[in-house]
Amino acid sequence: MMPDVSIIIATYNVENYIERAIQSALAQRDIEVEVIVVDDGSTDKTWDAVCALNDPRVKSMRLDRNSGPSAARNAGLDLATGEWIAILDGDDTMEPDRLARLVRRARAEKADIVVDNLEVRREADGAVYPMFEPVRFAAMKRLDLARFIQGNQCFLGGGEALGYLNPVFSTTFLRDHALHYDPNIRIGEDYMLMAEALASCAVCVVEAAAGYHYTARAGSISHRLSLDDIGRIAAGDQKFLARHTLTSTAVKAQAKRTRRLNEARAFTLFVDALKRRDLRAVLATWLAHPLVPRHLWRAVWVRLQRALGGMR
Repeated sequence: MMPDVSIIIATYNVENYIERAIQSALAQRDIEVEVIVVDDGSTDKTWDAVCALNDPRVKSMRLDRNSGPSAARNAGLDLATGEWIAILDGDDTMEPDRLARLVRRARAEKADIVVDNLEVRREADGAVYPMFEPVRFAAMKRLDLARFIQGNQCFLGGGEALGYLNPVFSTTFLRDHALHYDPNIRIGEDYMLMAEALASCAVCVVEAAAGYHYTARAGSISHRLSLDDIGRIAAGDQKFLARHTLTSTAVKAQAKRTRRLNEARAFTLFVDALKRRDLRAVLATWLAHPLVPRHLWRAVWVRLQRALGGMR
């Protein structure tokens, strides 16, 4: 019997979290699931923890070398037999009724994708809060490409980040449109797959409740954007634009996203020059991008606020 949902968990060095994530997937109620764990060449005891689990609903495989989350998830997609595809990070969890609720909503509205809010659980201080402002998020009802691009421009922090959404996809839709994760992108791969699906006319509905628990860890890969990462994201955007004709609203949103990405690149160059104490490079970057210091002071202010908050 075909499972309702294939839950793909790509793992890398999450030995202290992976069992919790898998148990969260197996605990889904009122729906048939299979759990596909793909270890991306972990160097800790993550793979040992996966192998120690004994449940026929769990399929597991290990990549020969660390290839990034896109490659690991693509391997999981190839193994999936469910009607729907859900992605769960190896350090995150879900509410037990999440997938039943999302699949029920998607089927009722004949949608190809369904998304819900996330509950952020910050390890540093134990804070718990919704990732997206609940009233505004619920008001979206449906998510189209232009709105999705508009919500993915905060490369320097602050603002909305819809790329953090963890969609549940129709397996048939992904395969009919030959959609998969871009293996060249290690940060932002979720955004690109979702953008490709929406550009391929996927119907995406928004479920207001927060059923996904996002663990905000210090040192998490999603919080570090290098020049190489920025270059890969920009290249992915250019390939995306070459493949699709966008509406005028989406074109404007993409133009703003490109500007923000260029600002992020300039900011990273500026900070790297400061660390090297290369005054010439600092001044050159400042003159070419006068707003860069503003982003630096914003980053300092955010860190100061967090430090003060931890002292209360």
